[in-house]
Amino acid sequence: MASHLFIDLETTALGDNAGVIEIAAIPVIDGIEHPHFHSMIRPHDGCTLDPKAFEITGIDIKEIWSYPDAKEVINEFVTWIDSHESIFSIAGHNVTFDRNKLFRLFCRNGAYGDFITRFNNRDYCTLRKSREIFKGKRNKPNNFKLETLCEFFDIQVIISHRALVDIQNTIKVYFELEKLKQTEESKQENIPYVEKAKKYLDMKYIQMNPEGDVFITTEATKDPVAMRFLLNHLWTMYG
Repeated sequence: MASHLFIDLETTALGDNAGVIEIAAIPVIDGIEHPHFHSMIRPHDGCTLDPKAFEITGIDIKEIWSYPDAKEVINEFVTWIDSHESIFSIAGHNVTFDRNKLFRLFCRNGAYGDFITRFNNRDYCTLRKSREIFKGKRNKPNNFKLETLCEFFDIQVIISHRALVDIQNTIKVYFELEKLKQTEESKQENIPYVEKAKKYLDMKYIQMNPEGDVFITTEATKDPVAMRFLLNHLWTMYG
């Protein structure tokens, strides 16, 4: 089963030189949510400070220099990750943004090795997954922002634009998306056998000669999915 570490970061800006000032993480291991990690972080010297970022989060720009040192937070974070005895895939909404910021934070503080040994490269993005699941469907959200998805799934949330609340909302969306995924897979698995057989028989993939011998036509060999089905069908019927 999957081991996802849902992560959300708050930063001083959006560019590459933005400083990380808050981190929240919640593990979901084999479908079970575990207790979170949360900490404020003192940003690196010379980082970009965008007033709009502080307006969105409500974080006081005057307080950020009193936050815990980044190296101390990373050490605590790594120790906390190791307590779960899992190699995690990083998960989140628009996860690429948070993964890149987290990677830069680790590298800037000499913890590159800690990063690559705790996380694999199989990210899980609720933004990307929701677009995949709702593609072509009539009943779907107006857009795929986190707030919109929460409203679509009737998830009661407090919109705060802070790391811990955002990641809690993201996990709720994640579980709803997994339910939809499982429902879709179940529908595919429950297509009646007779309907499948009729489909391939109508396509004349199976023929019978006057002597009663059943055989697969040349056209069937061009359809790998049909071939697998037909061979299994014929083996079951005729041994």
